[in-house]
Amino acid sequence: MCENEDIALVAINVRIWRYFAVLYPTAQSNWRKYAFVLPVCAMNVMQLLYLLKMWGDLPAFILNLFFLSAIFNALMRTWLAVWKHQEFERFLATLTHLYRQIEASGDEYIQRILRETVREARRVAVFNLSASFLDITGALIFTLFRQQRVHPFGIALPPLDMQRSPVYEIFYLLQIPTPVVLSMMYMPFVSLFAAFALFGKAMLQVLAYKLSCIAGVKEEQQRYQMLAACIRYHISIISYVKEFNTLVTFLVGAEAIIFGSIICLLLFCLNIISSHIQMISIVMYIATMLYVLFTYYNRANELVIGSAVVSQAVYNVPWYECGMRFRKTLLIFLMQTQRPLEIRAGNVYPMTLAMFQSLLNASYSYFTTLRGVTNK
Repeated sequence: MCENEDIALVAINVRIWRYFAVLYPTAQSNWRKYAFVLPVCAMNVMQLLYLLKMWGDLPAFILNLFFLSAIFNALMRTWLAVWKHQEFERFLATLTHLYRQIEASGDEYIQRILRETVREARRVAVFNLSASFLDITGALIFTLFRQQRVHPFGIALPPLDMQRSPVYEIFYLLQIPTPVVLSMMYMPFVSLFAAFALFGKAMLQVLAYKLSCIAGVKEEQQRYQMLAACIRYHISIISYVKEFNTLVTFLVGAEAIIFGSIICLLLFCLNIISSHIQMISIVMYIATMLYVLFTYYNRANELVIGSAVVSQAVYNVPWYECGMRFRKTLLIFLMQTQRPLEIRAGNVYPMTLAMFQSLLNASYSYFTTLRGVTNK
């Protein structure tokens, strides 16, 4: 068993991806990732073929475009983890080392920070998997209320007629496991992102606490040693956040574009349909995407806030009671902490709540433009 599977912070999602050989593949388990991913790839291709047939029916086209993009996004996340599994594994090893350092601390306040972080990360992981499963199950059930024969996820495979028996029944049964498969494919990345960001925030809280403890020490040499230890710890946090950003930056950038566009189209779809069942389902789909985006940007924003707290803690160190060497070192450290630790979407835009609001504003602006053009 991998060492980081013992860490409750990431255990749920690491175990899922390890079981399917997305992470830590072995010669015995390597086949599982292909059995896990390739059927979904085939379904995504059939969704694209079906989408091309729905061009004349705009509401149906938009809904099926949402399903196509959602499953493509799940595949994109999983293939990224497969492709970069060594980088993910190295990062998890780094996280494990830093986690063990905090865990070994005998300070009750630091232990409480770690317990709260683990509790929050596990809550997010369980909620994400449960909500995703129920959301996709709802999509399966929704088709039972349709008047015509349709599959939960619209698919086409020339030259087969997907609405004739027994082809319809066979492919319907094949889609029944999708709530489990897609939940395990779609949500672990979101949950791991949240766990990584929560742990970064916890390390910043620990650092701010260690800086506040300097004031309680009267001997200057000991103060300087504590300051030097805080600087080394801050460097390790910077390295952690940079590695975290390298892993996720381009994927979250692509998702911002995909989700922003699909939210715009679903809002437009709400404007042109009359079916109450479809309206409920579209609202549910929009809420799902907003939740995922908010999870990303809110957790990343907490790193920026934690950076500011550390900078304030450095400023509050009683430098005026210390000698020149301590003051100069503290000043350099203060300058270093002025630069916030950020996760960037596409390595361009910082992931903050202000950026999240800008993304929603852009989606709504495009929706109003599209509605205005079509109403003329």
